[in-house]
Amino acid sequence: MTKAKEPAPVQVTFYTKAGCHLCEEARDMLDDIAALTAYELTEIDIRGNPDIFEKYRYRIPVIIVNSDTLLEGRIEFRDLAKAFHLLQYPQSGSSTGG
Repeated sequence: MTKAKEPAPVQVTFYTKAGCHLCEEARDMLDDIAALTAYELTEIDIRGNPDIFEKYRYRIPVIIVNSDTLLEGRIEFRDLAKAFHLLQYPQSGSSTGG
C-alpha cells in the first residue's frame, strides 16, 4: 500500500544576469550536471529585484545547492560536482583508493 519515498531532488538556486560571461559558464556547468543527476533549478535574474541586485551584484554567478552549499564568482566544475555529492560516487568503474 505505501510506496517507498524517493529522495527529494536537489534544490538549486542560480543567481545570474544577462551579459555575465561567468554566469554563462556556470549555466553550462549546471547543464552538464543535469546529465549526471536530477535537480530542480530556480534561476533568478538579479536585476528583477533591487534587494537581490544589491546583495549579489558583485558576486554573480551564485549557485546555492540545497540551501547550504554556496558557490560564487569563478566556479569550478569540480566544486559544483562536489556540492551535488557526485565526487563521492565514482562513475564508470573508476575507483579511488581509500
